[in-house]
Amino acid sequence: MAPAYDALVIGTGFGGAVAACRLAQAGLSVRVLERGLRYPKGSFPRDFEDPTNGWLWQHRQGLFDIKLLKGMSIVQSAGYGGGSLIYANVHLRPPAEVFSSGWPEGYSREALDPYYDLVAHMLDVQPITTSARGLPTKTKRMQEVAKKLGREAQFFHPNLAVRFAPAGEPMRNKFGVMQEGCNYCGECDIGCNVRAKNTLDLNYLAVAEQQGAEVSTQAEVTRIEPLSPGYRVTYTDHAAAGMQRTVDARRVFLCAGAVNTTELLLRNRDVLGTLPEVSARLGTRYSANGDFLAFAFDTKEAWDPAVGPTITTGMVVEEGTGKDKTWFLFQEGGHPVQAAGLMLAMDPDRALSLPADLLQRELVKVLRARSKEMASIENERGRFQAVFLAMGRDKANGRLSLSPVTRELQVQWDVPANLPLYRTQEQLCEDVARALGTRAAYNPLWERLHLPVSVHNLGGCAMAEEPAYGVLDPEGQVHGYPGLYVFDGAALPVGIGVNPSSSIAAVAERNVERAIRKVKNAPGWVAPERGPAQPVRADPSASARVGMRMMPVVETAHTPVVPGTDPLGTVVIPPGGTVASPTPVVGLRFTERMKGHLHPGHVPADDYAGAARAGQRSGDVAEFVVTITLPNLDRFLAQESHGGIAQGTLHVKGLTPPGGAAVENGVFNLFVDTERFYERRMLYLLPFTGVDGQPYLLDGYKEVCDNAGFDVWSDTSTLYTVVRRGHERSGPVVSSGIIRLHLPDFIQQVTTFSVLGTSSPLKQADAIRRFGGMFMGTLWDVFARAKFD
Repeated sequence: MAPAYDALVIGTGFGGAVAACRLAQAGLSVRVLERGLRYPKGSFPRDFEDPTNGWLWQHRQGLFDIKLLKGMSIVQSAGYGGGSLIYANVHLRPPAEVFSSGWPEGYSREALDPYYDLVAHMLDVQPITTSARGLPTKTKRMQEVAKKLGREAQFFHPNLAVRFAPAGEPMRNKFGVMQEGCNYCGECDIGCNVRAKNTLDLNYLAVAEQQGAEVSTQAEVTRIEPLSPGYRVTYTDHAAAGMQRTVDARRVFLCAGAVNTTELLLRNRDVLGTLPEVSARLGTRYSANGDFLAFAFDTKEAWDPAVGPTITTGMVVEEGTGKDKTWFLFQEGGHPVQAAGLMLAMDPDRALSLPADLLQRELVKVLRARSKEMASIENERGRFQAVFLAMGRDKANGRLSLSPVTRELQVQWDVPANLPLYRTQEQLCEDVARALGTRAAYNPLWERLHLPVSVHNLGGCAMAEEPAYGVLDPEGQVHGYPGLYVFDGAALPVGIGVNPSSSIAAVAERNVERAIRKVKNAPGWVAPERGPAQPVRADPSASARVGMRMMPVVETAHTPVVPGTDPLGTVVIPPGGTVASPTPVVGLRFTERMKGHLHPGHVPADDYAGAARAGQRSGDVAEFVVTITLPNLDRFLAQESHGGIAQGTLHVKGLTPPGGAAVENGVFNLFVDTERFYERRMLYLLPFTGVDGQPYLLDGYKEVCDNAGFDVWSDTSTLYTVVRRGHERSGPVVSSGIIRLHLPDFIQQVTTFSVLGTSSPLKQADAIRRFGGMFMGTLWDVFARAKFD
């Protein structure tokens, strides 16, 4: 039996919306599956007291899908329109040099410009300067800051997919859909309830439905199975109490978002076995697009974060040359007025001190509770809060995979390798905050655990000519699976460093055009908007399928696409790069080896000495070699938690493979205060995956206090250790004992100290001196000062 549809599109973000629109315009029968809800005008959630009331995907298919993965916190949207529902409207084209490496043959800025023009036309992009309401306060402040910092030539106003018509006056857009003008409410990133954002449901998807595409929402795809011909797709119908349904189509266009698309292919290859020939490169070349988040509180003058679109300005930073070049965008941000209390939960000056041994999920719980307490913040105080957003060209060296046993999604992300980018972003955040009369504060997940938060995920299904190098061919088709395509951010093979919405859509426009030419045997087919001006008529057969459509069948006229503007093209980069930051960011790195014995099931678990003796008798050895990175020495010295990143290899007999298990995103804290005045603790939290595929956590501490006798060496070299099941400190203990730093290893450790961020011998010596001064000063306070007080 022939498949029911010519094409099935999974997801309605910037790739899926483009695919659905063009396939329907080409006269193909199109079915669209979207896991989230439709959001008509005025329907976005606004209950700021209850995060489960419409906000979270995990609770009744809410708007935000937040994944707290081990190496990265990921924020995505779930809804008809995908990421366009909650993004900050920004549309930029990467500089030509972005396409010089990592892309398949045929990709360049010049080749993609016609498709960028098409996207700009469909989404009606324009800068804030076209708004009759004038410039928001934060927009003016950023222009002043750029001038003050000597960065005026790198300052620009990005194009925004926002309707800057008079507010409160409904009018039809070029696709016949009712919209209103922007009222500057600052709610872009939580869903625009006045329909002033040019979200995809108001343009691309509206056209798709007008042309006969059938849409099912609350339809979460779980399985893709090849047929002959075509594919059978299974989805969970959340609107029908989780009923399992299937759709057959000749071609499938997978556009569920970079992370979800990659995860779906991983599950079908590795768990369900329906797509066994997908390339071994699946999950690689993942990029967080250099996303970085910071804040400033108590600015000297009002910032008014709740007035105007979320982002209205940008600055380019470019330092270095060749492979060592650091390139990123800095953008001012805003937030709804109701979120002012949540922002204050990030303020280190007002916040209660956080325990140093909180891991990711525990830290998020504390912040949620704190933000609820601060929700009643006065609006006037909220006017003096600034948000800083940055993104840049990271190394795209991450990997998405499934845990071997739990089959949960996980991400490996190399923070130390990407530190030059993060360090430079921090520098500019400090510079901008200082120009605003205050200092920068950081997302606590970064500040405490050095976990980035990404909202611009890319890669995982990279395009390449051969399956040995990528998952997709240069036209977005999965190697080895004709008719199965990926058209979302997962296909992009590098971190592009700018807001990726336009690039995802432009690449999708390019590749769906090629797919349609093959299907229709029409080498000259182009999107109707690229042709001469003419009426666009709805598919006359569409009335038979009206039951699954929400858009009325309309007849509209269109004007042809004209070349769009490129705000980044006006930016001037001096021959030697942009102005150097006056803010020093120097880091430190060293490697530590420790060995000892742990005994499984020892009772009580905190009888560390007894467990170590039992482990020694039974030969239950344990050791690790970790490299500890302090990305910012100044902040490390100033923080009460004195935190660093730990990465390396850990071996626990019976729990890890013979070669040991990788430690990623481990946490090290030096000299944390305790309840006793003359006592400090060094904390080690080292997550790893056991030989059984289960997650474990080495949770250890060194107790530094003045007991009888000379015990400085013993205190700083003895790690009281438990291994817990799971990656949280509340997990059950499976073994315990003592691991020690031995003198020969300590001597070797001293030789591994290296200073990051400067090549100046004087600055390197100063960094070692300051770290050593803090270390020895603390030991003096604990072991000597107590004797004089």
